[in-house]
Amino acid sequence: MANQTPKRRVPSPDALKDSDGNGTFDAMEQRVNALEDDMKRLLQDTAEIKGMLRAAPTAIEFGELKGRVNSLPTMSKAAAMLSIATAVIVILNNWTAVRSWLIG
Repeated sequence: MANQTPKRRVPSPDALKDSDGNGTFDAMEQRVNALEDDMKRLLQDTAEIKGMLRAAPTAIEFGELKGRVNSLPTMSKAAAMLSIATAVIVILNNWTAVRSWLIG
């Protein structure tokens, strides 16, 4: 999300005149409109953030993912499986020699 933070508006010095009845509130109307626009953008950003949070995985899903990752074979597990497979292949290839050695 790009940084769309609006710059702070500095009110003009003649935004409100004295309350003698000759003052104007035109500058205040512009400021209120600017605040309303800023509030609309803030509400839109908040809705977008809420949508992203709803789409985020829950703690249960993270726990399930952690369990799956923990069950993946590590390097030592892979080496052990390879060693066992190699031993089985060697025994099967030399079965007659192994059998004669076992039986005598």
